[in-house]
Amino acid sequence: MVAAAEPAITHPLAPISHRSAVLPALAAFCAVLLASCGGSDNATPASTGTQSPATSTPAPSTATATPGLGSPQFESARALQHDHALSVDIGIRAAGTDGEKRAANYIRDELAKYGYDASLQPFPIQTFVDVKTALDLLSPQQRPVDAAALGGSTSGTIESSLVSAGRGFPQEFPAGTSGSVVLIERGDNTFSEKAANATAAGAAGVIIYNNDSGSFNGQLTGDSRIPAAAVSREDGQALLDLVDAGATTVRLTVDTRTETRDSHNVVAKPPGKQCRLVVGGHYDSVPAGPGANDNASGTATAIEMARAMAADGTLDPVCFVLFGSEELGLLGSDAYVRSLSPDEKAALKAMLNFDMLAVGDAWPLAGSQSVVSIAAQEADRLSIPHSIDYGRFATGGSDHASFINNGIPAMLFNCFCDSNYHSAGDRFEFVREDRLAQAGALGMATAQALLAQ
Repeated sequence: MVAAAEPAITHPLAPISHRSAVLPALAAFCAVLLASCGGSDNATPASTGTQSPATSTPAPSTATATPGLGSPQFESARALQHDHALSVDIGIRAAGTDGEKRAANYIRDELAKYGYDASLQPFPIQTFVDVKTALDLLSPQQRPVDAAALGGSTSGTIESSLVSAGRGFPQEFPAGTSGSVVLIERGDNTFSEKAANATAAGAAGVIIYNNDSGSFNGQLTGDSRIPAAAVSREDGQALLDLVDAGATTVRLTVDTRTETRDSHNVVAKPPGKQCRLVVGGHYDSVPAGPGANDNASGTATAIEMARAMAADGTLDPVCFVLFGSEELGLLGSDAYVRSLSPDEKAALKAMLNFDMLAVGDAWPLAGSQSVVSIAAQEADRLSIPHSIDYGRFATGGSDHASFINNGIPAMLFNCFCDSNYHSAGDRFEFVREDRLAQAGALGMATAQALLAQ
């Protein structure tokens, strides 16, 4: 998937009360700070140790707070702390790993503190294990090249000539592809499409190099018939230069296996109430990095929304569900939806999915029209610049799709605009607290508007 250019957000928002947002205070807050809170994502990330104005200028509320839970308002500083706990204290949370389980326990314990009936929902997954992947340049030079298997790659060893095929479209494969290892640049089409096109052209193996600096973690959507590996942009360009200069030979070794493990959803329900709304997102990360944006940011937003909604002493009929194994293909959300009874499905008005939202300057609202239209109205009311694309990621891409595909309206709060996506560079230092504040404000307002229907 390729992110399109989006309009910039020009200011962060003050926290929104669980029961009411005070628009005059919000407008005054933004007016005072407009000169200092420009939203250019090209700037060097601000220090996350600095308190956001959103945490120091809470919107007033008349609700009675529950002792020990704090104010019934979304507080971005709290959300930032959750992001730190997930992406720094725990770190990589790949599906089926100890890191994912530690994160699940952390989330469950936090939600239980707020008065919800919180539990882990286990489900089996097939995990991909990269036992050993090696790429050796044999000629015209001899040296090893760092490589990692693409998820879903078959095992095998190939020693052959290296040829290049652009971005892996069928017409880009040269005449000498048969029996060769093919070098392809990331971008424009999926990893599986690149691998399938290479296989159709007779290639014996495929190497995909990044289209941005550094290495990356890639996942095929189906099993590959030939070994498939990923390398950094820098190594890929160096290999491409050798291919362009003359005959180049490599040896690609990929040794992989699959294992059955347990992953977990974290399900938090208001005691004695049926869920009318599900709020959540996935908490797992890819193996390549700590996933501070993808998706500790969405998880942190949902956790803080849960606290704010409980802090006034009245638990709304909202379930908070954080999903495991999204990065393997929406497995957690699919398992959760399949676990619902017909009556439970019928009771749900909507699902709000928060995924990859703490980087960028855009709010492209996507999903079911009945939900997106309400979120757009709330965004207008809160002066949050946004765009609408009902079809964007409507049936895939993130966990809201599992609900839509089962007849439950859902939407996605997201900005697919992070250059560190699925890489080791997706770190806490790039998480923007003002983005968490905006996500919480819009999420709280949308949830309350849906419940009021």
